[in-house]
Amino acid sequence: MTLEGMYPSLHRVEKKIAAYVLENADAVTKMSVQQLAHTLGVAESSIVRFSKLAGCSGFAEFKLMLVKCAPRARRTIFEELSPEDDAETVVRKVFSRNIDTLEHALELLDCEKIGRAVEWMHTAERIVFFGLGASASIAEDFYIRLMRIGMNAQAVTDAHLSQIVAGTLDRRAVAVGITHTGRTLEVVRALEKARACGAATIAITGFPQTPAEQAVDLCLELYSPEQLFVSPRVAQVSLIDSLYVGLALRRKNSALNHTARMDAALEEFRLK
Repeated sequence: MTLEGMYPSLHRVEKKIAAYVLENADAVTKMSVQQLAHTLGVAESSIVRFSKLAGCSGFAEFKLMLVKCAPRARRTIFEELSPEDDAETVVRKVFSRNIDTLEHALELLDCEKIGRAVEWMHTAERIVFFGLGASASIAEDFYIRLMRIGMNAQAVTDAHLSQIVAGTLDRRAVAVGITHTGRTLEVVRALEKARACGAATIAITGFPQTPAEQAVDLCLELYSPEQLFVSPRVAQVSLIDSLYVGLALRRKNSALNHTARMDAALEEFRLK
């Protein structure tokens, strides 16, 4: 996406939006579509159309693109800390970075997409999570949460098994692929296969406009920090928490019943 390159071909209102975005990119990433429309004195629909002209599905994805495309050097936590810093300084800096990540991720999330994902999983007869490498533990965590509230879920974290399991899904299932880069070959292939078999498909990624997005019906893009040694996991886990709570609310009585049964089954393994 190059706004400068698009500018000559834009209409008057579109040029007004582009000019403001180019001058105030950081501020725009923190604005809602209503706020930007009010600031510019244009219709909200004009903002949405402009976002689509830029190759995005909507304004939320457009803001994510702004964050990802902004020129910046890849930083490390070592630029903010030194080996001489005490434990409290290190802990406070890491917590501060994670809080910043969560706040920025929340600003950029498309909650309408999250609502659709909850609805699809709520009505599915089977949910399968695909994740490899660092994403494997996220997939396992998601599976365990849903299993605890009585949902028919499964996590597949093996490259070969992911292809086999994807081929067993049908229109009654939802396949969820977790890949931070959106480019993990085996996960993308599993999602493509699941979709071809009729399953609804969802990807959770850290970047917009990836092969994973092209392979699914719905893509949830998360903001992730461009800083080495600061993990995107805090945002991923918070998104999973949001989906999990949304599903639990849809089946409150059943969720409480299954959770109580799970706690009772584990009671004998807890030390007094």
